[in-house]
Amino acid sequence: MKRITSVLATRKRSTLIALSIACLALLVGTALATLPSGFTVTPLARGTIGHLDATHSGFEVERERGSADIAMATVTFAPGGSAGWHHHPGVVLVAVQTGTVTHYDQRCHKQVYQAGVESSNRTGLVRNNGSVEAVVQATFLVPTNTHETGLRIDDLQPEDCSAE
Repeated sequence: MKRITSVLATRKRSTLIALSIACLALLVGTALATLPSGFTVTPLARGTIGHLDATHSGFEVERERGSADIAMATVTFAPGGSAGWHHHPGVVLVAVQTGTVTHYDQRCHKQVYQAGVESSNRTGLVRNNGSVEAVVQATFLVPTNTHETGLRIDDLQPEDCSAE
């Protein structure tokens, strides 16, 4: 009986250590993420589409499993403002309304946009390198029940890229 109690105590300690390490990794990862600066998001609308399977004029949009939500927001970048390194849980379609934004991918390749950007769930950074405010309209297609704070997921800055 003593041996069983000892084995259970050891397993319990091992589980607690593993959970502590996982929590620490999450906290350190969040602490090392590049945070947005000079960047504001104004939610406009959100709704549940449910099953998403739409085709029209050669365009097709489909969610393979589960229900989908659509969320729309206005994103404003001050001159020098940055969204920080991040990705999204679904597809984001962005239209640049005013100004110019520069998108950096995880390999530090940059693309300047004055109208229209499409991004997926890959890590990237969007920055206003200009001298005037940039405003973009973003439409998110995400799994239903994605929390509002989950529309953007912070990522670590890639080692080979100095863009912030």
